[in-house]
Amino acid sequence: MSVENEKELDAKLMNFDGDRYDVVVLASMWAKQLRKKNEYKNQPHAVVIKVALDDILSGRVSKEDVLRVSKDNLEKELKAQEAARLEAERKAKEPMRL
Repeated sequence: MSVENEKELDAKLMNFDGDRYDVVVLASMWAKQLRKKNEYKNQPHAVVIKVALDDILSGRVSKEDVLRVSKDNLEKELKAQEAARLEAERKAKEPMRL
């Protein structure tokens, strides 16, 4: 992020009239989603957070978008955990083979 972009981000933060706590929570949730993209996988956490903050404050990503994506990913994760649990139970019930 360039110095000019950082100044813009600082200005957006200073001029934001909503709840800053909400912005921080949304940005951290969005940063988690950004980390899944190849372009951000190897970036330092601070860079990803700044991008997420900028996305939220500039309106490129709405609160509803962040919440929807986070909910969808949580549901997928819970389904995968349940499938893994069921598979482990199934294997535990199988007779041992020597």
